[in-house]
Amino acid sequence: MSIELIIGLASIAVSSLIGVFGGILTYRFNNNSKTHFAQTEKIESDRMMKELFKEFNGRYDKINNKLDKISKMSVKKWEGQKEEKKVIRYGIVMDFFNICAEEHFWHKEGRINGNIWGSWEKGMNDIYNRSEVIQRLWDEECENGGYKSYYLSNKNEIFKKL
Repeated sequence: MSIELIIGLASIAVSSLIGVFGGILTYRFNNNSKTHFAQTEKIESDRMMKELFKEFNGRYDKINNKLDKISKMSVKKWEGQKEEKKVIRYGIVMDFFNICAEEHFWHKEGRINGNIWGSWEKGMNDIYNRSEVIQRLWDEECENGGYKSYYLSNKNEIFKKL
């Protein structure tokens, strides 16, 4: 065997060995990058869900007691109240509708998980179903496609009558 042939074969062997090690390093680097990306994505998703959870619960807490009183009012009492009170209470119900629609939107976007959404959906439907006043106000809001301003495809998308 000539020295040139031995050097050529050795060169091929060294190049192949370097290629194999390079491939192994690249594979490990890619896997580490994918793992890191998945972990970072999960952390960011959890952070977003926590922020939404905190925001929505805070907003709801501000209207909860007043909304509870409104939900227990008869239609007759609602209609008979002073206009100033009615305007204030109407605003509280509109805040409720907005919170419900936003929670639904973020659930559809995958930012609020199913367990949280299930709890919130039950709570908002409990309020909706015990109050003829709130049901009527929702019907008025939804007239002529008004539900679309809540990012809904139909008026029954967030509230389910029992």
